[in-house]
Amino acid sequence: MSGLVLKIAPGERFIINGATLENGDKPARIRVVEGDARVLRLRDAMHPTEVNTPVKRVYYAIQLLITGDLKENDTLPALDEACAQLLDIFKPVDADLIPTLRSMVSRGNYYSALCHLRQILAIEEELLAMRGATPPESKVA
Repeated sequence: MSGLVLKIAPGERFIINGATLENGDKPARIRVVEGDARVLRLRDAMHPTEVNTPVKRVYYAIQLLITGDLKENDTLPALDEACAQLLDIFKPVDADLIPTLRSMVSRGNYYSALCHLRQILAIEEELLAMRGATPPESKVA
């Protein structure tokens, strides 16, 4: 039996296909067997006020795709363009980071893309700290 297995803490909230669910008072394991189910743990969600870098804008756009607040037809072209811009920045660090992300997004594996982006967010933070620069403005979501 395949699918996404969520280990849910007591009281933890998560979204599946736009519906917000909350676990009871005991830990739980939930298996999501539908391949096209959209899942987001609220602890993985980024608040709009945190979206202040290029990678965070990509993360937030993917998050909104998961929750259904953005539509794929409208968002995917801008998301791909944002990833193309990130490619030049992250290629010297790890040439596979952004191509892997683009592959996940193109296959609709948005939750996996968010997990992958956490690694990229950490690298972006280090790069910005070394540079001491304000990130450039771009629009994805």
